[in-house]
Amino acid sequence: MAHCGAGGAAPVALLSSPGHGRKGLPRKGPGERRRLKAAVSEQLSRDVLRLLREEIHTDTILSVSGSLFKVHKAVLLARAPGFHSHIIEHTSSDLTNELVPVDGVEASEFKAFLQIVYSSNKNIKNYEEEIVKKLKVGSLMPEKGPDVSFPRYRTSSDCFLGKGEIPEDITGGGDCFISKADSDLEPASELGGDLLKLYLSQHYPDIDICVDGRSFRAHRAILSARSSYFAAMLSGCWAESSQECITLQGP
Repeated sequence: MAHCGAGGAAPVALLSSPGHGRKGLPRKGPGERRRLKAAVSEQLSRDVLRLLREEIHTDTILSVSGSLFKVHKAVLLARAPGFHSHIIEHTSSDLTNELVPVDGVEASEFKAFLQIVYSSNKNIKNYEEEIVKKLKVGSLMPEKGPDVSFPRYRTSSDCFLGKGEIPEDITGGGDCFISKADSDLEPASELGGDLLKLYLSQHYPDIDICVDGRSFRAHRAILSARSSYFAAMLSGCWAESSQECITLQGP
């Protein structure tokens, strides 16, 4: 059983909806709010890009022009669902670090694309469409795995800013608790919005965090990137690193 620490967590990439705070305090002024949003957005970009550079909790290996890229299916799905769909059709859902050959693009160009996927604060649809046009998955591939769909919204506000995507507190698959309050969060960037949609859609979770009898299905990689507490817990040094369900207990 792990105990929650007070420090170590990086700023989350979410801002509450305009108005009053959770404790009824007035919001910051527009200028300060913009600066805070920019700072949080930049920190998230650095954290998620570190997942790619340091190959933290990766689950798929893409082979491109003789170069190997260790990636995360969840991040690819959240950020570039078209690209993900092009690749996932030829992978097995139950294999970790499966080698997937990809043809039609140079390694240097593909590396630049992945850096955009993992770090861009903006919509990357144009980059995704360009790379998908060039991609040609190798012919020597495993049989098609299960189809995975990921909903796309017209704008981030349609999904996140209190427009009824989550009508009430619900318990998702595997008794996973998702609060209505999650739908009231305003992502600080497109990257933050995409990762929030990933959490709400419950695709590719690989760990359960249990708090006060409620279970929250999450992703080891994202938890490790955003919190030094979870990074230490899941790095292999703690007994919890090998567990699929971790119970947190307050001080």
